[in-house]
Amino acid sequence: MRGQPSPKDGRADNVALLKNTPEYRLGAWLIEAGDLTEPRLARAIQSAHRAGESLSSVLVKLGLCAEDRVAEGLAEILDIPFLRRRDFPAAMADLPDLKLEYFADNAIAPIDGEANALTLLMADPLNEELRRAVAFKTGRQIVPAVVLRGELRDWLGALKPVEVEPVEARPNEDVSDDDLERLFDLARGAPVVRWVDDLLTSAVEAKASDIHIEPERDLMRVRFRIDGVLIPVDRPLAGSAEAVVSRIKILAKLNIAERRLPQDGRIRTAVQGREIDLRIATLPSLYGETVVMRILDQSAAGLTLENLGLSFGARDRIEKAIRQPYGITLVTGPTGSGKTTTLYASMRHLMSPELKFISVEDPVEYEMSGVSQVQVKPDIGLTFAKTLRSVLRHDPNVLMIGEIRDLETASIAIEASLTGHTVLSTVHTNSAAATITRLIEMGVEDYLVATTVNAIAAQRLLRNLCRHCSEPASPPAALSARLEEIVGAGHHNDWRKPSGCAECRGTGYRGRTSVAEVMTLSEAIQASILSKATEPEIRKQAICEGMIPLFDAGVQLAARGQTSLEEVFAVIGAGRL
Repeated sequence: MRGQPSPKDGRADNVALLKNTPEYRLGAWLIEAGDLTEPRLARAIQSAHRAGESLSSVLVKLGLCAEDRVAEGLAEILDIPFLRRRDFPAAMADLPDLKLEYFADNAIAPIDGEANALTLLMADPLNEELRRAVAFKTGRQIVPAVVLRGELRDWLGALKPVEVEPVEARPNEDVSDDDLERLFDLARGAPVVRWVDDLLTSAVEAKASDIHIEPERDLMRVRFRIDGVLIPVDRPLAGSAEAVVSRIKILAKLNIAERRLPQDGRIRTAVQGREIDLRIATLPSLYGETVVMRILDQSAAGLTLENLGLSFGARDRIEKAIRQPYGITLVTGPTGSGKTTTLYASMRHLMSPELKFISVEDPVEYEMSGVSQVQVKPDIGLTFAKTLRSVLRHDPNVLMIGEIRDLETASIAIEASLTGHTVLSTVHTNSAAATITRLIEMGVEDYLVATTVNAIAAQRLLRNLCRHCSEPASPPAALSARLEEIVGAGHHNDWRKPSGCAECRGTGYRGRTSVAEVMTLSEAIQASILSKATEPEIRKQAICEGMIPLFDAGVQLAARGQTSLEEVFAVIGAGRL
């Protein structure tokens, strides 16, 4: 290879570690052929090291080199064949101990070779672990051949699976025909039907987000999640827990005979004149199947940024970010913090007949007019990454990605923003500054993060105090000085605490509001990222530029009497106290 990257760029050590390895020889071959430059190779090596992926895969994912040229290079340095789709045989080798799903998941496929050998088609022939696994399982010699991942995927998709019977159609081994008929009879009984219908009505009336049904030794526990907190429900059971679970599984079109494996389904129904979607998940447990029903009220899709409850400063920063003609706006936070609702509200804010909107989600939670919504289905190969590649060919102006969870999805989001698209998505992190670190740890180059991300909002949902029963309160004396610093000296504060009444079911709270810290990527923050500043340093710079930290925003809500300090501490933590 001509020369080495200089130590000052921080990548020389990674390159040195690969010297005399196949990856190093692949990079040298691509540079010699004019398909790659040394700086790009050094960046790819660093990304591969961080992401724990192969160099060949990262080169293609980041768009640093064409896939066919990488495959040609692998074939040359490993002295193995490079096969194209036209060279594939009509069928795979018959290996009853290995399933088609295993080959598809690992981007490999065995075909018959000479004598006792198997030719193994591989998108990544450097993966020796896979070669050893197939050799061990089959007892045959493995001869690798490199292929293009997309061509292999299409070929595997065209093959007829050995097992065509779906899991849902296979009866449970411990369920006889008589037992199955008994389950159907129980689930169709009038008391059970009425009990389930009443349960759904009560949950909607209580504005619950989830229903939890959990069989125990001598009883069945039912709880509603209201405003993020689980509340026990005193509802005498009509019939057995088994009958109730069977009734729910029938409504969700699940297999009631399968009680050994988790299942997921969906129910659409009308409750009190409102259309409600329920996402159903079952899970085998010691005393029967537990069920969680997520209530997706379609009216939530009509929420706007104005009525989410965000402070004016946070909302203004989000609006300015999504109004940019291109770039990525991210919403972060734990599960149940309202991230998806904020994305829908952002799309509604941008809604215009002149723009094309596409969302890719898992699953689609709310139906939204004017948006082409796509639900990924990993079990059939319709992953985020595969769907997004096709979506970009449909030329959307605004693209919503349910979640960025890996390098491949992040790379496509970045590619979309670089080619003039507005991208909205979520990442699971706890703060705005931590999202920068998370993206880089995924393998995204720091300069791409700095130049494509417009803003990051870290969000939580805080319970509102019940306006019928909240009481005045005084903050802890030990915190008074710090709280006064956050809300402003001399500011008229209305600190309050929960009490409990019939209106709020004794909880002291009713409804929730969004609170967020929003970091816009200014030139100074971009420079901090490029200079490899730490997370606290980036956060400090954002605060200097006007970002109100999440904890401070929560304290300001408490000072106005909208929530309590206890709720802020419980949901956000003690912050910088």
